[in-house]
Amino acid sequence: MSGDVSVIITAFTDKRWNLLVKAVESVLTQTVAVHELIVVIDHNLALLERAKGTFTNATVLSNVQAQGLSGARNCGVAAATGSIIAFLDDDAIAAPDWLDNLLQPYVYDEVLGVGGWIEPEWEAVAPSWFPAEFLWTVGCTYRGIPTCAAPVRNLIGCNMSFRQTAFANSAGFRSGIGR
Repeated sequence: MSGDVSVIITAFTDKRWNLLVKAVESVLTQTVAVHELIVVIDHNLALLERAKGTFTNATVLSNVQAQGLSGARNCGVAAATGSIIAFLDDDAIAAPDWLDNLLQPYVYDEVLGVGGWIEPEWEAVAPSWFPAEFLWTVGCTYRGIPTCAAPVRNLIGCNMSFRQTAFANSAGFRSGIGR
């Protein structure tokens, strides 16, 4: 399994450029080497050109599918050649052992998808009034989610992975949900 993972990062705005750079760097410095890193730029020509000129260790693609997160992810999936496809958001930074931990459950054939823990990085102090049960509203792991390996209904998009075969008989991510 080691080294047979395609990582897809989607991006849509120049305003998050510095975060995108950090996300790409965090993938390229993993304890497990990636098979390929695919950066999909969602209908933003200026960002596409900047990414192509900067991310020389990645495949940078223009989203040719429906505009939005689902179309961009589907575009990346169509290009991916690894047996596992992992997704990281452009505003997320992967821990150095992210892929190592994400790939371990795939030793079991019945595992089709794996997700991981997501911690918020607040611009200031975390709001004292914001309960941990609501962290899902900002795309992070929330109180009540399993804290050890367990079946879950929905993986959180900024840190999830699937076997390539899970997409074989599927239309992929549903368009129309936007960002």
